[in-house]
Amino acid sequence: MLDIEIIEGPSDTGLSVVTLDEFARHLRLSARLRTNPDWILNMTDALNEAVDKLHGLSGELNRMVLPCKVRRYLRSFPSTGRPILLPYPDVISVEAITIEDGGSPANDLPAAAYTVEKGKLIPEIHAIGSWPSVVAGPRAVSVTYRAGYREYPFRLKRLVKTLAAHALENPEATINEPRQMAVNRKVDFGVSDDRAALRIPVSYDDWM
Repeated sequence: MLDIEIIEGPSDTGLSVVTLDEFARHLRLSARLRTNPDWILNMTDALNEAVDKLHGLSGELNRMVLPCKVRRYLRSFPSTGRPILLPYPDVISVEAITIEDGGSPANDLPAAAYTVEKGKLIPEIHAIGSWPSVVAGPRAVSVTYRAGYREYPFRLKRLVKTLAAHALENPEATINEPRQMAVNRKVDFGVSDDRAALRIPVSYDDWM
């Protein structure tokens, strides 16, 4: 079972992904409404809510949207030739691979002992040679890495703006059913299309 936690939360917010000016243009707000304190507060809340819906361990995209520090725990190193998989990409950097099996003092592997392949759908860490031997047990090995977007892509920005605009227009729960107006079905399709393009389509079993 995947054992992972956030050890340092993001400093970015929804306003880091989409600025108030960008959102106001998306909403086609007048100059007066763009500076209205209530609108500013409501737009800020809507953007933060939209990003929170997408980001992190419970987010819909199965990825870190906002950069943060993550730690994955393993019972042991993989068998020879197999990599360590890093869920919730994008991976910015790997900070440490630490042995804490109780058989010896906790120690970090030297960076020269492994390579990181960031470009894959699920980034991988490969041993140079073979992985060390450890006493298998809960959290015997940990991998600390930074994950999230370095730059927020257009499709993410569009998805956040669409979700936030929907939340502003519909502050209460809404119903999605076949008899809704065609324009609503088109909006729903746009959201689904962008979400599908950004989502990591894997299960926890794929990260073992």
